[in-house]
Amino acid sequence: MADAAGPLNLAPELQQLLGWQTSQALTVLLDSLTHQPLQVWLVGGVVRDQWLHRHRKGGKGAGQGHKTVQSMDVDLLLAPDRQAPEIALPQLAAQWDAALAAAGWSLKAQVHGDFGTAQLALQPRKAPPTDQALLTIDVAMARTEHYPAPGENPRVLLTAAPDAALADLRRRDVSINAMAQPWPHGPLLDPHGGQQDLERGLLRFLHSASLQDDPTRVIRAARYGARLHMDLAPEARQQLQDTVALWPWRRERPCPPALGSRLGMELALLLQQEPWREGLTLLQRWGALDLVDWSGTLQQDATWRRRLHWAERWNLPLLPALLMGAAEPLDVAQRLHLPMAQQRLMAQTLALRDWLG
Repeated sequence: MADAAGPLNLAPELQQLLGWQTSQALTVLLDSLTHQPLQVWLVGGVVRDQWLHRHRKGGKGAGQGHKTVQSMDVDLLLAPDRQAPEIALPQLAAQWDAALAAAGWSLKAQVHGDFGTAQLALQPRKAPPTDQALLTIDVAMARTEHYPAPGENPRVLLTAAPDAALADLRRRDVSINAMAQPWPHGPLLDPHGGQQDLERGLLRFLHSASLQDDPTRVIRAARYGARLHMDLAPEARQQLQDTVALWPWRRERPCPPALGSRLGMELALLLQQEPWREGLTLLQRWGALDLVDWSGTLQQDATWRRRLHWAERWNLPLLPALLMGAAEPLDVAQRLHLPMAQQRLMAQTLALRDWLG
């Protein structure tokens, strides 16, 4: 097990992104898994950000002109050995807690054993109490997903097949997030051409039904596009246009509640964590706001920048301000499951607007 003075197996780019202290904590956690019958992979954004950090000087596409690339969290993929007994995440969390405590760290773990996932928040024990973790790690057992109907929550099947990591990467959103780096060493797994797309500055969905399965992927694409200065690949734009044209819930049946919640959550994340002007500009340029407001009014709205500018200055929530450009803003807010306080704020604003005439 690594200690604060011991060597790290993390790539230099990742050490620079995380800093020495958090790199040491991640190494302690990873080393606690080395004797488990598991394949352990760093996946998703942390692998992408390492690549960008390595190529940002004189690189092309997303790497060009970037001064800093910050990794907001770390994702781990665990692929159990098929011949091994079942791995229980609660037991692993207890091992992580003990290993990190010995290294001077505290761990808060939310384990969802039935879904094979865990969210870990790490803090130095000597640090002042804070709600913001110094390092956040999402852990997931390898899985496949099947969408029983467009926009519904997927059905998840945990897998221990020899190609479990490859199968898991197929379920992800865009190619730049479908790369995996084995721990502690081994070649990068990049079955969907993520490195090439990073070089070209393009966001590409992984299969032709990606947006039909989960339309929120286009909002995540806008988040990455805003943060990394990337754009949809031509075939991804065509898939978006086809999905909007075939959008089923306007006429045939209600929007699945889970999809409405996910759309609202992804929009809120864009507005809270990303350069939101760039992200919303991308969504509007792509025609993606029709997935939020079926009337098309929000897609054609030319005033959202002014509304959100003043909402930001007055410290008001940005998502209700955005939705006020829809033809029926309260209907959209209810469909996206906005908090009731935000829905009341919108209702009061509409009442004041009507009163003013």
